[in-house]
Amino acid sequence: MASVRDAPSSPPADAGCAVCDTPLVGPYCHACGQASPAALRPLRDALTGQTGRMMYTLRRLLVPGALAREIDRGRDRLAVRPLTLLLNLIPLFFIFGGGTGGFNAHSFIAADVTGQVSALVARRAEARSVPAPVFEERVEQRFKAIYSLLVVVQALAYGAALGLVERSKRKPWLVHFATAIHYMCFSFIVSTLLFGIVRLFHGTVGDHPLAVAPLVLLNAAYMAASIHRVYADRWPGAIVKTVLLMLFGFLVSLTLTTTAVFAAIGSA
Repeated sequence: MASVRDAPSSPPADAGCAVCDTPLVGPYCHACGQASPAALRPLRDALTGQTGRMMYTLRRLLVPGALAREIDRGRDRLAVRPLTLLLNLIPLFFIFGGGTGGFNAHSFIAADVTGQVSALVARRAEARSVPAPVFEERVEQRFKAIYSLLVVVQALAYGAALGLVERSKRKPWLVHFATAIHYMCFSFIVSTLLFGIVRLFHGTVGDHPLAVAPLVLLNAAYMAASIHRVYADRWPGAIVKTVLLMLFGFLVSLTLTTTAVFAAIGSA
């Protein structure tokens, strides 16, 4: 009697992949990786397959540039796609830290010393005959949704800038964008922890501006180490490029955040 540990039999010669119709030469499709019915997959694969990929990705994310280097070497099948990872981390940031820790529309509106943005919110609420607290809550929800979409734009801008400063290395653009997106993923994880800690003490980051300094230093160190690992830059060059990229990223982030606030007010 055959054992369940025996190697799976190959599919019939004329069998095609159920997903992409590529002729099969083994239990797995060589074009898309889909398993055929002939492949013996353990129950654990069905229950924890994606969870395992996420845990592997998060572990490797802690090593600057490791995931992008895997992509560059064609060894990234075990990891979650960079943009998918980023889009999963953004909601967690708002849930566990940013939303109540100070990164919200209310904080940016309150930071306007001229009071013009607050006046705009009041006029919008009055024009729509909506009580101010209800309108402000709508603005918060729209801000989160719009900002989450604009983060993708920020990631692409980072990737484009990284590709320009490292154009002499002739890396595929996929590597540039992966390096930038993984940097942003790390930044969101650290930011979630920071905002969450501040939230535990019933405050906001605005109440403790010096708390942002460790975040900036950690992000800078991660970016420099990523550049050093992925592009083999010497440390002085990696640090200079990091400073330029982070200044560029700050301007992009400020522009997109301001856009998200006004878009939220206009659409609430």
